[in-house]
Amino acid sequence: MLAAAVLCAGAQDRVSTYTARLRMPDASTGAQATVSNDSDVAAGLRTAPKGEKVVGYRICIFFDNTQNGRNLANGALGTFRNRFPGIPGEVVYANPTFKTMVGYCLDMTEASMLLGRVREVFPTSVIVREENMPLTNLIHSSVTASAADSIVSADLPAEEDF
Repeated sequence: MLAAAVLCAGAQDRVSTYTARLRMPDASTGAQATVSNDSDVAAGLRTAPKGEKVVGYRICIFFDNTQNGRNLANGALGTFRNRFPGIPGEVVYANPTFKTMVGYCLDMTEASMLLGRVREVFPTSVIVREENMPLTNLIHSSVTASAADSIVSADLPAEEDF
């Protein structure tokens, strides 16, 4: 029973953190979202079966199929992590292409929000539909962190370095 209570509290904390981030005004525009937290959301997060997969969206910030593709993809991931800490990303190899994929989004609206922020640094980024995204990736995603929290000043390499 204690373990179940701890898991429930953890799920509610994640939902509360997520909605608090949505309510924060954007530093550059002052835009702010109004959030109504439905209790069914927290219940759904607590009761979702482990290992269940859902349709979701990610952002592809880089892809290349040259000999140097792995190094370039890892460089793009490093730049992304410096500019957007807390948003997950990884280099994925699908023969013959290296891709740098970031974020875990449940719907197209969330993916579009992330894409708008990411395109400031990676202008050729695109949204990619993921058919079998593990639900646990979505629960721990922090893609809606405010832009002010995620941008860190850094010297970026020239665009051709990507």
